[in-house]
Amino acid sequence: MRADLHPPMVDPRTGDGAVSPRWLLLLAEIALVGLTAAGVVGLARLFSDGSFLLPVLAFAMAGHALAALCRRRRLPVPTTVALAAGGLVAGISIFLLPETTRFGLPTAATLGQAGRELSEALAAFRAVVAPAPVQPGFVLAAATVSWVVAFVADSAAFRARARAEAAVPAATLFLFGAALGAPPHRIPVTALFLVALVAYWLTQRVLTHWSEPHLMAQPGHADAGPHSLLRGGALLGAVAVMAAVVVGPLLPGAEASAVIPWRSGDRGGPGSRVTISPLVDIRSRMVDQSDVEVFSVDSDARAYWRLTSLEIFDGRIWSSRGQYREIDGGLSDGSGDDLATTGTIVQDFEIADLASIWLPAAYRAVRLEGVEARFDDASASLLTEEEQATGLRYRVTSEVRSLDPGALAQVPNVAPAEVAETYTALPADFSPEVQMAAARITQDAPTQYERARSLQDHFRGGSFSYDLSVAPGHGDDDLERFLFESRRGYCEQFAGAFAAMARSIGLPTRVAVGFTPGEPDAEGRLVVRGLNAHAWPEVYLAGYGWVAFEPTPGRGIPGAEAYTGVAEQQAAPANPTTATTRPPSETVPPTATAAGQGTPTTAAEGDGADRQATSPTAPGSPWPSRVVLALGVVIGLPLAWAGALALFVRRRQERRRAGARTADQRVLVAWSEVGESLARAGTPPREWETPMEYAQRAGGATGIDHRLLNALAGVTTAAGWGPHGVGEDVADQATRAASELRQRIERALDTKTRLRLAFDPRPLLPARKPRLDVRVSST
Repeated sequence: MRADLHPPMVDPRTGDGAVSPRWLLLLAEIALVGLTAAGVVGLARLFSDGSFLLPVLAFAMAGHALAALCRRRRLPVPTTVALAAGGLVAGISIFLLPETTRFGLPTAATLGQAGRELSEALAAFRAVVAPAPVQPGFVLAAATVSWVVAFVADSAAFRARARAEAAVPAATLFLFGAALGAPPHRIPVTALFLVALVAYWLTQRVLTHWSEPHLMAQPGHADAGPHSLLRGGALLGAVAVMAAVVVGPLLPGAEASAVIPWRSGDRGGPGSRVTISPLVDIRSRMVDQSDVEVFSVDSDARAYWRLTSLEIFDGRIWSSRGQYREIDGGLSDGSGDDLATTGTIVQDFEIADLASIWLPAAYRAVRLEGVEARFDDASASLLTEEEQATGLRYRVTSEVRSLDPGALAQVPNVAPAEVAETYTALPADFSPEVQMAAARITQDAPTQYERARSLQDHFRGGSFSYDLSVAPGHGDDDLERFLFESRRGYCEQFAGAFAAMARSIGLPTRVAVGFTPGEPDAEGRLVVRGLNAHAWPEVYLAGYGWVAFEPTPGRGIPGAEAYTGVAEQQAAPANPTTATTRPPSETVPPTATAAGQGTPTTAAEGDGADRQATSPTAPGSPWPSRVVLALGVVIGLPLAWAGALALFVRRRQERRRAGARTADQRVLVAWSEVGESLARAGTPPREWETPMEYAQRAGGATGIDHRLLNALAGVTTAAGWGPHGVGEDVADQATRAASELRQRIERALDTKTRLRLAFDPRPLLPARKPRLDVRVSST
């Protein structure tokens, strides 16, 4: 009798059968889960805190668990994919968006909220740099990706047995975090992933060693193989990881600049620093870090401590694209045509905890001492050369203005062409309802200043309330909900709504971000905390430049009461989360501009004509086009893949036929193509078979005409091994017979098999030599 060298083994695809110990399969599964978890942890360098980690890891673990359950139950791939999709939707609905569900089931509100969060995350992704604040959309996207990574990795490792490819999803996740992440924690996060990768690869090698016939096992030592591989592999892997972590950073050039500066932050020149929109984390700072001291300042006067201004509005988020130059001496005073009376204040800043690359200063800074920084003339923003401002001490000299409302009321409706073009830009699909509401609110205001004041007073008139409990955002849906439904928000909504409405009626406007003055300590220094984070709009008025307004209830600009009509106000430390005006008054819904009444506009100087506001034509919903685009991608990519595979197969056949220059070679090529067709039908050739043996076996297995197949096999034998070969006429007959056989084989395939083969690239891969099956026979 025959006795195999290897004991019974578990089928890695199902966990059933009588092969290797179940603990070995379980170990391989745990190692794969650990690899995915390490990839998720690698995303930590993208965020300012670890609050994202628990939900994203939970989704990754749940994805692996469901994939393993489906595999062990031997569920087919389509069923597994359907369960994966359903599980993902259920997990997102119940755990991430529970307030939108009904009895735990997703609703239309769930889909809408998920779409809004992902859209806001995408907009923020384009504007931020790591470490970025954790937003719901980021958590949703990371959880979804982790779930997909878990299923793809499990299927590749244990269904398709593509063990190397199974590591690619987690590696991609890790590389994404490594490429875009902040420098801190680089080495420990990398070490963790390397350990997980070595552990995964080692367990897969042991599983392969144990499950397949090989030449290494020795009789009587079947149990020693896996343990020896695990011990030896773990030792070598530990040494390799330690060498990479300890020696790698010490190698020459490890800290040098990138050879190819693919990040804009690695490139020199003005404006090369990528910046984050400070609006992204303003709510988190006001709520979660309200009592945290951000900085203190000793100043000649109280002021709004400004970080920067944001001039780009894409319909969802405000961002900036400044050109920051190196500071050489004093800063530009920006007062070339400023008609206001100006004074000078000096501020000494000590930054305690400000994870920002902007330096706070009173507007407009004209001199900086004590720190290296860059300056953007357009926004009058200071940008530190350090990773963040925390720990810096510096002195700023600023010019502050005294503005007279009577003089501002005389400002003409003009602006420089560049200013008018940049600071009145709105998305093409900007809400016409919002535009008409802005026109109605300002219909009795003839000048630029009076229009801006009308908008400010509209928000402060009692019908709007300050409330930090609302979700962030000021896209079209959020903007309309804020203006016409909830009428509740915080500075982000008030400043963003004011700026968008002002632009819609032709007022050049931007959003400034910074802090209110803060509270004095025992020594008279102003202590600014997280609750003082603030945003406010600035409007361009010819001859005066950028003038700040304050639409947020409960807030007031120091020294600006004369022209804003609002006394200085700020959040109180005892109650930083709400500041409400008097009870809401009756409001008028937005209506169209009356006939014959033109929309107020701002003319670009030198244009000779007013710049007309966008016509309030209701845009169509963008969702039909998005659905069509998504369907096009879902359908088009598989079709493109199948078409590319078919093209490669055709080109390979043409090259092979073109290379067959003799009759014998043409016959052998024809036989090879018949063999490929038979392999597609499930009957591949065996290396040791002669053409006649293969023809007899394949004819019986596939039901193809065995006489034609045998005849072609005979001609192939004569062409390949006969002493005289075959003639051209015989080669022509063999080619025609081969073509007919291939057509019959293809017609015999069912639709499901044809679809599967249309997307299968393995026939294009080079053939792998089979392993040698060494067995011992005994009687």
